[in-house]
Amino acid sequence: MVAQVEWIEPVVCMSEHEAAFLESDLLERHPSRYNRTLGMESCVWLRLDANPRTPSLEVRHDVSPCDGATWFGPYLGWEPTRQAAAGLERLFPLRYSGTEISRSDRELARSTGARGADAHVLAGNITRVLRREPAAIRAAIRALESKRDRAAERLMFEHAASLREQVRGLRWIGQPQKLAGMDAVDGDYCATARSGSVGVRVVLALRRGRLDQRYVLEPRSGDGEQQRVQAGQAPEWIEQARRNAELMARLAAASAVGPLGWRR
Repeated sequence: MVAQVEWIEPVVCMSEHEAAFLESDLLERHPSRYNRTLGMESCVWLRLDANPRTPSLEVRHDVSPCDGATWFGPYLGWEPTRQAAAGLERLFPLRYSGTEISRSDRELARSTGARGADAHVLAGNITRVLRREPAAIRAAIRALESKRDRAAERLMFEHAASLREQVRGLRWIGQPQKLAGMDAVDGDYCATARSGSVGVRVVLALRRGRLDQRYVLEPRSGDGEQQRVQAGQAPEWIEQARRNAELMARLAAASAVGPLGWRR
């Protein structure tokens, strides 16, 4: 397999989560006999319902954005997303704050101190984390880590291990990513960069919200290092193209760009 590799083309991503989305898309479009799966295959969403009667935070495979709830995602991987949701429920026991919960849930609410809690306040705390507000994510992770450490000190190792997985899940869904979202993105986002006497242009072609192709070209005369920004283009994608152009310019200056790296 290694002997057949002609060129490895790197792509700069915002996070490991975004890179996983790109890997999944590439494996789906370009199946290889060496890969039997698409990696983290499950693409899931989190549904947050702040209805004071029966509030909930659920992991869903299908999204219904018009059902009155608030949706977040998508995220890759059912298990890390489920663990993240469990961690958020542990910190903000939303399901036990409802006014029409079962008798067993009322007893759990009493034992966990969630009885009488305001569902809208709890949902607001969860929303800040799922919107990836840095302070909210840091506070949630620190709280779970503190619970994990106290459990370990009390020799409650299974409970500590469960909390450890919830921390991992929260870190995973808290990573920024733009390669999948509620609103599909279509457009070409271009940037140029130069390293010494070598200049390159990178075009990120998005179709239906996914990165369909990444083109690496030599810039035309007079392009310099200016980015081509057209009306309606999202600045975050221009920045993504700029970071990739800078990387490819450095590789080209070091004669490290293979024949498949240049596509016109």
